[in-house]
Amino acid sequence: MSSTTPIKEYKEITEYGYIKDGKVILRGYFDFQDREIGDVRESDEESLKYFVNRFDMVTKKVQAVKDSIHTAENKGSYLMKLIHMRTYLATYNGLGDFTKLYEEINVLEDEINEYIAKNRDKNFEIKTALLKEAQEAKYSTEWKDGTERFKELKMNWIKTGSAVKEEEEKLSEQFNDAMEFFFKRRGDFYQEMQRIMRDRLFKYRSLLNQVKRINRIGGGKEFVNEVKDIQNEWREVGKVPKMKINKTLYEFKKETAKFFNDLKSQRSSYRRKSPIEMKKELLETAESFLKSGSPYNIAKIKTLQNDWKQLGKLQAPEDKEYNLRFRIICNEIFESHFLERMAKNLHPDLYTKSDFEQLKIKMDLLRDSIKQDESELYEFNSRHGSNFNSNDPQDYQLYQQRNNFINKLKTKKRILQKLEDKLLML
Repeated sequence: MSSTTPIKEYKEITEYGYIKDGKVILRGYFDFQDREIGDVRESDEESLKYFVNRFDMVTKKVQAVKDSIHTAENKGSYLMKLIHMRTYLATYNGLGDFTKLYEEINVLEDEINEYIAKNRDKNFEIKTALLKEAQEAKYSTEWKDGTERFKELKMNWIKTGSAVKEEEEKLSEQFNDAMEFFFKRRGDFYQEMQRIMRDRLFKYRSLLNQVKRINRIGGGKEFVNEVKDIQNEWREVGKVPKMKINKTLYEFKKETAKFFNDLKSQRSSYRRKSPIEMKKELLETAESFLKSGSPYNIAKIKTLQNDWKQLGKLQAPEDKEYNLRFRIICNEIFESHFLERMAKNLHPDLYTKSDFEQLKIKMDLLRDSIKQDESELYEFNSRHGSNFNSNDPQDYQLYQQRNNFINKLKTKKRILQKLEDKLLML
């Protein structure tokens, strides 16, 4: 720069630069000194034009950043880009009004800082609300829903930007404490549930062994009350995962069935039963199956039906009542069995759900089924009417069809009532 060669200036760019000693010089601005930015190549004019064009290029870059900031949702992410842009401009080789570009960057930085300040206030409000929800949810005993809720809260917390530093640390600490409190309680609950499941399984096996012992010593009528008490205890033990109880349950049913079958054989050797007594015994067996609840042994129910059918109609006064009760019980067992299978098919994880969830699923399915049956009965009545002479051969088939609709509806409504009663007892 110490050369005495005269400076070549050009009217269009004199304010921003000049040529000296075959070099293109950018005039200093702010605290920057005059700076060499390139050599003169083909001609002074072409060289100056080249660097003016380069300045236009960087101006467009600044404008592009400006446009992006104005349309961006997260403007704060551009703050570092503006800092880099400052550094970039300080060493950029071009001819033009760099002070104007810096002023634009200053304005953008001010806008972003104002945006960040407002956002931090907004973030503080959002995180305060999330913290309040977390502090309320931490006492929940609905572990599945609570876990999902905390996952959602945590995701929203992460998505929300920072509040002012002093408040951010305090909020984060309280939020994490609420999460830890809930998950500690959940862990303790499931640990206790595992202990309860172990105790229940032990109780089930103990009851099974008691029936096995009675069968080993020959059983007999003197053990009837004891076996019935064991059955009642079995029903009161409580639920365990199906996979863990299936084998024990199968053995228990087999052993209790053996006891009562042996007892029947013993009793039959003492006296010959009349047909009406046999019906009564079949009815009591069917009632015991219904009371024991699902899963039902459908093969045994069908055997009972065949035995009942073979006895035919009897002259005894109780016969009509027994026939009606037996039909109602069998219908309820088959409908309950079908409902259980349908619920299991639609919800393969049915038995991992809570008692409340299982009952709710079955009740919803049953209500839909009842609604459909009522619609079909309405259509039937609309087509054929509802008054039929059961003694008229022409009417008999329609009479039977309508009765089937009505009996099916009654059965399903009875089952629904029992499920609703169970739900109220939870």
